[in-house]
Amino acid sequence: MAVKETRKSSRRRESQTERFERIYEAIRERICLLEYPPGTLLNEALLADEFEVSRTPVRNVLQRLNYEGLLETRNGVGTIVSEVDIKTFRDIYELRMRLAELMGDLSPARPSPGTIEALRDLCERVDTLGKKPADLTAYARLCNELHALIIAQIGNDSLREMTDLLYYRAARTWLIYLGNLDWQGEMQILHRECSEILLAMEIDDMRGVGNARRQFLYMTLARISRYLVDA
Repeated sequence: MAVKETRKSSRRRESQTERFERIYEAIRERICLLEYPPGTLLNEALLADEFEVSRTPVRNVLQRLNYEGLLETRNGVGTIVSEVDIKTFRDIYELRMRLAELMGDLSPARPSPGTIEALRDLCERVDTLGKKPADLTAYARLCNELHALIIAQIGNDSLREMTDLLYYRAARTWLIYLGNLDWQGEMQILHRECSEILLAMEIDDMRGVGNARRQFLYMTLARISRYLVDA
């Protein structure tokens, strides 16, 4: 009982922005990791109870995720996790490749020692995971970390926001197809991407980071193209 009261007290000290971001990031990650697969019906009241908030902040989060294309509202059904059709998936990857080319041109931030160290640690964990049996969720979490480290170096707000939005629009679809590919091979590719981005950041070359990102996005789309059959 005391633990629950302490947790509620902590929640009350959150600002509205902090509360929104906490719930938004949690639900977005669940969608990205397929904990909420496409077609899942989200219950506003149950989510409010889980996050120990009123329904208003949950409703605001669901509206934002709806706007970002991760959810959709159907009359007579409610709010469900959206599908990503094949054409949209291709379009998103093509746009992501173009946006990656701009990372080094539009107000790039200088990587901090902490960022470099976090990227080194990420490379080591990718290498370790690659020696274990396939774990798609762990793989996706590492990809999310790499994405977060990259977009933190984008100084242009609009470019950063669009890059982030498109990443999460496509991440779950990529995770579905990942199961069809060679696990060891995919881990080696992810490790190479981490290593190339690390080398570029170590010499403060955000254009090199963007070029590496674009190259590996292209390779990803090429590897799964055989599974992308137009409806």
